[in-house]
Amino acid sequence: MLQWSTVRLVRRILALGLVLYLGAWGYRIVTRKYYVWLPGYVSWLFHQERPVGKPVHVFFFFVDHFEPGENAGMMERWVNEYPRIAARHRDSGGRPWQHTWFYPGEQPIDGNLRALQKLVAGGYGETELHLHHFNDTEQSAREKFQRAIAWFQTFGFLKSAGGATHFGFIHGNWSLDNSRGNAFCGNNRELIMLRELGCFADYTFSSIFVESQPSSVNSIFEATDDDGPKSYDRGVALRVGVRPVGDLLIFQGPLLLVPTPRPAKLFLEVENAEIHPAVPVTPRRVDAWMRANIHVEGRPEWRFIKIHTHGASTKADADEILGPELDQALTYLEKAYNDGAHYVLHYVTAREAFNVARAAADNRQGDPRQYYDYLIPPYAANAGR
Repeated sequence: MLQWSTVRLVRRILALGLVLYLGAWGYRIVTRKYYVWLPGYVSWLFHQERPVGKPVHVFFFFVDHFEPGENAGMMERWVNEYPRIAARHRDSGGRPWQHTWFYPGEQPIDGNLRALQKLVAGGYGETELHLHHFNDTEQSAREKFQRAIAWFQTFGFLKSAGGATHFGFIHGNWSLDNSRGNAFCGNNRELIMLRELGCFADYTFSSIFVESQPSSVNSIFEATDDDGPKSYDRGVALRVGVRPVGDLLIFQGPLLLVPTPRPAKLFLEVENAEIHPAVPVTPRRVDAWMRANIHVEGRPEWRFIKIHTHGASTKADADEILGPELDQALTYLEKAYNDGAHYVLHYVTAREAFNVARAAADNRQGDPRQYYDYLIPPYAANAGR
């Protein structure tokens, strides 16, 4: 009798534990808005392509929400320290680690862009457009973008050597196409506006914890604008042999659930490829980014890893990018995913990643490095590279 009572007690404890665990997950799903992307995540888990008999070309690139404000010392630190760490890290072709600085257009501080000119001319990356805007109409948003683009172009950014306007974009409030409401954007026709102004792709996502995250995850897709907000919530995946149709390419970064021994995380944590002081980069995270398996459909042997960060907002943020932990993680990346037989590593910019993805969609073959400038040419500021 005692043994049976003990068994029943254990069963009740286990059942209660399961109920509490599922309840905690339910609370987390609602409060952190995981419901936006969890169904898409489940679908992604069961619909993945894997390369067969070919080395995987890994295109690794940073999109930095680069917001130094008036901190001239921060800019000086980047100019002095970034070349040193980049010089220690080379890809399969001997190219140094590349960075893409998405600078906020509402901070027209000439000294900051002059500093970025030095880094770009040194061959360490490219500068693209980041913009925070609020309570706008379609017309007022367009005017803000036009002013920002014109200012960038005085430094040779966002325009080709021939003068044509091109740029990649990150929405400063995680609210592309008014997806979080007027207080964070205001323009329901933002995708069309961006395309008309010369934008070739958006790099805002993933955006966990906010409703702007697309329903799909770990994908590269074309979105078509409509009269409502968050037009990009559904799109058409970029696919080999299929002509892209849409207003703007949405280039997502990794988003996964990964096991963890930490009870506070309910033994599963969200990996969204963001580097910041609370979540430093580790080899384990690098492996997770690879498992996200982001690629153009039909070309799984060309895999893209997009990392995001705020590399100049605070000293702690800069320490994560320019300090020893990322240095060690890049060393691990180069050892684990650049053996030439199974993996071939490429350090690229956001623009170059777009060009390679579009080349894949057009079924281009051979060494992907020949497609770095496939559709969008280098910027005028790159002339000194």
